[in-house]
Order: sequence, then C-alpha cells, then structure tokens
Amino acid sequence: MSDIKPPRVMACRLRAVVWGLAGLCVLTCLASVRWFSDPSPSPNVERVPLMPTPAGTADYLQPPGVAKEMRWRREAVQAACAGTRGESFSDAAARLSYDPKTLINLLVDDKNRVLYCYVPKVACTNWKRVMLILSGASNQTDPKLIPADSVHRKHVFIKLSDLKPSQIQHRLLTYTKFLFVRHPVERVISAFRNKFEMNYTSSAYFKKRFGVKIMKKYRKGVSPESIPSSGNGVHFPEFVSYLIDTKKEQFNEHWALVSSLCNPCDVKYDYIGKYETLADDSKYILEQIGAPPSLHFPEVVPSKTSAVVESYFNSLTAQQQSDLVKIYQDDFQIFDYHFRNFI
Repeated sequence: MSDIKPPRVMACRLRAVVWGLAGLCVLTCLASVRWFSDPSPSPNVERVPLMPTPAGTADYLQPPGVAKEMRWRREAVQAACAGTRGESFSDAAARLSYDPKTLINLLVDDKNRVLYCYVPKVACTNWKRVMLILSGASNQTDPKLIPADSVHRKHVFIKLSDLKPSQIQHRLLTYTKFLFVRHPVERVISAFRNKFEMNYTSSAYFKKRFGVKIMKKYRKGVSPESIPSSGNGVHFPEFVSYLIDTKKEQFNEHWALVSSLCNPCDVKYDYIGKYETLADDSKYILEQIGAPPSLHFPEVVPSKTSAVVESYFNSLTAQQQSDLVKIYQDDFQIFDYHFRNFI
C-alpha cells in the first residue's frame, strides 16, 4: 500500500497547522497586551519608591510614575476607609459642614478653587508660603522670602471652618483638595525634636505648656520641685508615655493623627502627597491646580530626623513601642505605611 497521502488529506492537514499557528499568535498577542497594560492595581501591591527630584533642578520633568502613584494612593485610602464609611461623600460633606471644628486645618483658596489640609511637620510652612502666593494674599513671588512665623499667625488664611455650612459643603464637593502625609513614627519624632529639644521661639511655649507636666508625671526618682520651670530636658520615652496616657482627641496638632486633622475617609482628596517624595509631588500638584510656571516649591532639604528614627524608637520599652504604633494605627493603614513587624 502506498505511503503517499491524497492531495485533499494533505491540504486539510496543512490548513490545521496554519490555523493552529494563527491561534497561538493571537494568544501571545493578547497575553502581551495584558502584561504591558495598566490595570488598576490593588492598594496592597508593593511599589518601587519614586526617585526624588535632583536638588536645584528647577525645570526637572515629572517622572511618569507620579500621576500613577497619586491614583494608587487615592485607591489605598478608599480601600482602607471602605469598612468605616457608611455614607456617600456628598452626605459626609453635608455632615461636616455642621461640624466646623473638624475642618480647622483645611485652608481655602477661592481664586484657584483649592482646599489644602495642612499637617504640622509635613512641610506645612513651605506649603502655606506657596498658598499665600497662589491665592494672591502675598505680593511675593518667591516663597522663601515670606517669613516662616508669619504664615502660622491667626487670620492669615481663610479656613473652611470659618464659612457657612452651605459654603463649606459647596467647596468640599467642587474644589480640588490635597494634603501631604509622612511616616507616623518619623513625624512624631520630628515633632518631639522640634518642640522639646530645639531652642526655637515656638519651642519655649511647648516646653512650658507640656514639658513641665510631662516630667513631673513621668520623671522617676526626682521630686516635682526639681523639675525646671522652663520645661527643658524632656526625654523621648517620657513624651511617649504622655501620648499613651492622653486621649487622641486631646493631642496638639503637631502630633495629632493626620486622619483626625484631615478626615480622609470623609473628604475625597484629589491628591495625596508624601513627605518621602515631597519635591516631585509638590511640583506635580502645583501643575495640576494651575499654579503659574514661575511659582516653584522651595528646594527640599533632606530631613535630619530620618537618620535618627531607629535610635529614638529603640530608646522605648517594647510595650511603649507597641503602644506608640497602635496610637497611629489609622494613619499607618489609611496612608499605606509600615514599620518593622508592627504593622
């Protein structure tokens, strides 16, 4: 019997091979498209940190990942708040409009239709300088020329809490909103160093107002009479003991939770900047809110606190370490921060 196949059989087999190869190509292409596409990632996906802006580079181009990172942060906040929010943002705005004390940290720029929630120890002095120029409240063009202490005085800014409920609600729902956050442990250490270890003019108030009371209560082996009236000499573990024993609602804004100051689960922020990528995030947000090209965020000076976080944290007992992280748990979770094996 001949081994030569009839022409019709050969043609059928050839077509089958061709169709098989074509199908394989289609599947490969689809897989490639899916691999290189940009699906919405889970907020828990580990991300590579953004590269910081080179110092002194005024017209540095934004890294392409900044917009994507902003979207990730919004999604992370929404995911973290999902279990606590039982109302729409519209309903939350209506409720907040009748509770103005929760909106004290939101600064209003009606000229550019912007709300900025300032957080102490997260570059808020420089951002307040920028906001004064942006809103037209200052004739300066260089933020660094505005005295630092002047931006923290009363009545310098219009606060959202100053407005009527209908005005508050309108701005919460229609204005562009942004804030800047920082790693909770580094922020609280920065606040302690600034207010209790430095000799700034503002530090004297904090030492007398809080330092004396803290040392009298937590300083062991000394009589209350031996505590200096100036409040100098507070130790970090003593400060942390004070935080542990104090209700969070009574915290000074310099160590209050960002989630308490800015209500991220009730206010739908368009942009969430981070201190860790301050230069890039600030440039991006200024562009998005329509700032003039001539207005630049001041050059970012690397924080000295970052290098000493471990030593300060290690000065605490194991229980204090655990309790401190627990205090700021909401900020850790909402803004996607982590620390050692605690959280």
